[in-house]
Amino acid sequence: MLLEPIQITLYDPETQEAEHEYKQNVITFAMLAGAVQLQEALSDIPEKKRRWWWQKPINKEQAQINALLALVVEFFGNQFTVKELREGADVGEVMAVLTAIIARAGTIVSANPTNPPKRLRHP
Repeated sequence: MLLEPIQITLYDPETQEAEHEYKQNVITFAMLAGAVQLQEALSDIPEKKRRWWWQKPINKEQAQINALLALVVEFFGNQFTVKELREGADVGEVMAVLTAIIARAGTIVSANPTNPPKRLRHP
């Protein structure tokens, strides 16, 4: 069952003209697991932490953004870099990729007419 591909467009940061469009049809279970984990992390309240007193605080929001960008780059088969994505993609399209991965998995599961087996009761 092939569904419409998930796509993202990278734009020239200076002219804001579309440079290249990338499409992906296949969502692996590993990618789904990463997307679900990332979606859960994005819903957490950000906090700043530091490992040692001399280090700058680690901003959880920045770590989440980096993880989202890395997931999108990996999803499209590393055809572009995180830097290229950060500088050339629309934030709405980046978030739409994450949402589409999770939504696609939900569509596939709900479209499966197979009922789960009933559990046997032990006396």
